[in-house]
Amino acid sequence: MANVAPVLADLEAESAELDAIVSELPSEEWGIVTTPEGWTIGHQIGHLHWTDRQSVLAIRDEAAFNAQMMEFAAKAETLVDDAAAELAAVAPEELLEQWRAGRTDLATRLAAVPDGEKVPWYGPPMSPISMATARLMETWAHSFDVFDALGLEKPQSDRVR
Repeated sequence: MANVAPVLADLEAESAELDAIVSELPSEEWGIVTTPEGWTIGHQIGHLHWTDRQSVLAIRDEAAFNAQMMEFAAKAETLVDDAAAELAAVAPEELLEQWRAGRTDLATRLAAVPDGEKVPWYGPPMSPISMATARLMETWAHSFDVFDALGLEKPQSDRVR
């Protein structure tokens, strides 16, 4: 069985790097547009939080996750954007606290998934290390959008290898 702990440590480091940047921003700067599609810094953090929350649901309650997946199928075209917009409307301080708590909860739950079990997801089920790696990759990619929008150079690391 692969050891998920190093990937979870990299995920937390990547998240903390982004957190350190956005936590210093005045609330109005959370509205800075980060992508051609119009996502803002708030959308980016909201999306990361929403996806972490979905991951926790998948681990905690597979039946509820699967039922929600059926509900989401009807709005698959707009679901991600709608969820990001909804969370971008939350006050930055509150969204940051939710994201921090959510990513801690996710790391704890991923570390506790029994050997050999997989977590349901929107594609095929994933091992805990695959899910942690996916969360790491997504956090890394979205942080690039934020750093770029703020005119900052994202520090290089070997976390995403």
